[in-house]
Amino acid sequence: MKGAVKPQEVRRGANSGAPRHSNSGRQQAKQPALESSGGEIDDDTAVSVMRAYEEDTAINIKRSYEVEEVVSDAIIEGRQHFEIQWRGFSIEHNTWLTKDDMEVQHPQALAKYLKALGKSKADISKFYRLLRDAKGPPISIVNTVDEVGCPENFTYINQNIYSDEVPRPCTPMFWCECTNGCRDSCECTKERNYDNRGLLLSVGNERIVECGPLCKCGDNCVNRVVQKGSKVVLELRRYPYKGWGVVTKNRLKKGTFVAEYVGEVITSDEAESRGFKDKPQGETYLFDLDQEFVNDACDFSIDAKTHGNISRFFNHSCSPNMNTRSIYIEHRDPRLHRLAIFTTRDVKAGEELTIDYSPAAVEGESVKGDPCHCGSSKCRKFMYF
Repeated sequence: MKGAVKPQEVRRGANSGAPRHSNSGRQQAKQPALESSGGEIDDDTAVSVMRAYEEDTAINIKRSYEVEEVVSDAIIEGRQHFEIQWRGFSIEHNTWLTKDDMEVQHPQALAKYLKALGKSKADISKFYRLLRDAKGPPISIVNTVDEVGCPENFTYINQNIYSDEVPRPCTPMFWCECTNGCRDSCECTKERNYDNRGLLLSVGNERIVECGPLCKCGDNCVNRVVQKGSKVVLELRRYPYKGWGVVTKNRLKKGTFVAEYVGEVITSDEAESRGFKDKPQGETYLFDLDQEFVNDACDFSIDAKTHGNISRFFNHSCSPNMNTRSIYIEHRDPRLHRLAIFTTRDVKAGEELTIDYSPAAVEGESVKGDPCHCGSSKCRKFMYF
């Protein structure tokens, strides 16, 4: 169990069957803060979406184009719109059409999408309610595979919560007196973490120390990235054989901050107990806070089974495009560091975001590991927890 998350989708994970939404040969559009037809989107987003739609010169919808796929839907200015992926065109040329236009121009594509959407629309609306209640990030949700929706007894949270047995971190970090950003000589940035674009400079396992709440450098300091939250537009997507996964709708540069792994912080003893109970059902979502310790020893773990955010749904891959880093913002207690997730290479829009939850595994090592079906050409065949 040490040093790994064990989500249900990881144990099930497979690419052995052809998913209805395959990553190959297809990309998703960059989509701002949208909701499904279960709710409204904000006015600014509606305006920006409609402007992009109206100003799109690459595709003239008056001409005849073939629909590759209806990607998603949203309520924009009180009317239902559908995002269209055009056959032979890249994601930048996706456009939005009203339901009336779809019924006239592309009735078969509309009927296919609505039929698939009807399988789990009620469950997806529960997902959106959780996001709204938590004031979560703009995440679109797509399930055209089965009737599985929001996990039972799941609460969406934006930051860690702590069980009664876990001490609250209270040791404040030192602070700097810099103004208008940190100077090169500042103690906070002597080990520079980010470039001027907010991209991580190193994709190793070194810890990250950001400027804290007492620092005088200001909100625009280059050393404040994770604390500002992710700017990545994500989609929660259901896959055949693999369950829920997360797709980026943006192109991402190497070193982009994607999400923080959050959940309930519990003691290692409690984590052992929960892991023993939940593993037979393949429902463990434990991540040990051991990145500052040797021999995988740790005092606390994060459990995202019942309380978590979008990172709970990241699937495993033996060739991942992200990894986790320990990060300190409010304090420097190594037992209670936070977990930030960054890309380790450039990632295409429409690509699934994955983590290697079993990096210590050795191919063919032991039958004690769970079979891995991530589909990577470098798949190690087993996962070890």
